[in-house]
Amino acid sequence: MGVPIRKRVCALGVAGALVSMYAYHVEHAMARDPFYEPSCVTRWGSCASVFSSDYAHLLSHWGLVARKSSLDYSLASLGFFNYAVFALFPVWPLSKPTAAKFLLAVSAASCLFSVYLLYVLKVILKDFCIVCTTFHVINFSMFLFCALPNYRSRGKGKTA
Repeated sequence: MGVPIRKRVCALGVAGALVSMYAYHVEHAMARDPFYEPSCVTRWGSCASVFSSDYAHLLSHWGLVARKSSLDYSLASLGFFNYAVFALFPVWPLSKPTAAKFLLAVSAASCLFSVYLLYVLKVILKDFCIVCTTFHVINFSMFLFCALPNYRSRGKGKTA
């Protein structure tokens, strides 16, 4: 038998939280030092240009909060909290079926958000960001791990 889903979800959550902390570090290092060159800048694209764009602070970009306000969280900050929810999945105080449904809903929402951010990255910003790509891979993997058990359990009840 393979690794339990809860351990996979927890591992992906921890990985996402770590990548979020790196993105947060890059954002703050660029704010302190205009000559800072993050290691995520490649010949294919630059995480620095993505993290310094208006889209890095979506709440203010969408007009939901004032720019530079205390509620103007960066995507890295919001991502950390999202991935912390996944990392803490094994200790959620919910029944197993409720937790599975909630996890599926949160991972589906993360995937939809990733689709939006992929559109922004490729169509609007016309850039590539390895850190962003890592987030998207984690989100889609999380959804796969959450949806697969539901898909498999539905197939067991059917007869040919």
